[in-house]
Amino acid sequence: METPVVFHSPARLVGILHAPEREPRGAGVVFLHGWTGYRVGPHRIFVEAARQLAATGYHSLTFDFRGRGDSDGEHEATTLDEMIEDARAARRLLIERTGVRATYWCGLCSGGNVALGAASLDKDAAGLILWSTPLFAPFKTGQQEVRRRGIFLADYARKLFRRETWAKLLHGQVRFGVISRVLFGRRSPAGKARNPKDSLRDIMSELRGWRGAALFIYGSRDDEAVGAPQFYERYCREQGIPATFRTIEGANHSFYSVAWQDQVIGLTRAWLDAQMQR
Repeated sequence: METPVVFHSPARLVGILHAPEREPRGAGVVFLHGWTGYRVGPHRIFVEAARQLAATGYHSLTFDFRGRGDSDGEHEATTLDEMIEDARAARRLLIERTGVRATYWCGLCSGGNVALGAASLDKDAAGLILWSTPLFAPFKTGQQEVRRRGIFLADYARKLFRRETWAKLLHGQVRFGVISRVLFGRRSPAGKARNPKDSLRDIMSELRGWRGAALFIYGSRDDEAVGAPQFYERYCREQGIPATFRTIEGANHSFYSVAWQDQVIGLTRAWLDAQMQR
């Protein structure tokens, strides 16, 4: 059963609570979309995941961060720290409404960064499921940015040999502004104190002491998370965090194919089942 919910963090947030279709397993998942997304996730991957989890006994919650979807707030004014506040409020709601004993955040892209930030504050969370989670800005290096741009350039070069690309060029449908932002990033507004995607806290330092488990899933063609698997694997090893890393061959950042999506959800379900048996 899927039930609309409204809660506050203090912003008014809107979500969908997914109830198990069989005997509950006592665990629940809060899905966290990326910076520009909303609660269904890219190509509705969160909806499909929540429904599959419900079929196997898990509660879950999908919701819109403030300034996104049906939730209140201004998108441009929202910061990473405020999204972390929203994620923690969503977890509290899931616990209050369902009584689950174990809770997991599942974040895609920057939603994974939000999940890490939330876990650094709520250290009793059972685990993190991190799909395509990039590095926090302070940990990105120039070499990694060069590699990221190289992946994009290779993809654009391949598209030049496609008939549909030339058709779009002739009809003025190629979005050069988007391509420029992808390759070179956005200009920061004049006078802006900080990047809203950066936290005021040192999240990775504050995450020390968390003893939950983590699942990281990346696509081998992920151009947004260059260097991230290696960084997080080393961090988890050093901090004693039990972490599982999986790579889906050929997949891009948002797992844009039915086969890739099925693999992501399948790996997630299997990992959760294993956690419940411990």
